Amino acid sequence: MNSYIYLDVELKLKEESSAVLTPAYFQGSIESSLVGFFGEIGGQTELELLKFDCAQKRAILKVAKEFSSKTRAAITLIGRYQDIPCHFAILKTSEKPLQL
Repeated sequence: MNSYIYLDVELKLKEESSAVLTPAYFQGSIESSLVGFFGEIGGQTELELLKFDCAQKRAILKVAKEFSSKTRAAITLIGRYQDIPCHFAILKTSEKPLQL
């Protein structure tokens, strides 16, 4: 039985000129949101960035099933990326990474 959920996440920025888009910043923004909304327990969520596309501002994330609902909530509640207004969208979820 697979104990992970895979998320296809896209970042939409209001202003793209000054944003530094890297896998570390992308994942860090999500982890910061988890800690901000769910405290230290949320910060201990196992979150792995499997694939990152800078041009499309998209990533494939792997998260444990038990934390998937908290992770999805934290992602959708992010409103700023490097002090730039933004919106994170979860485009697709799957139990198998090849289905994304």
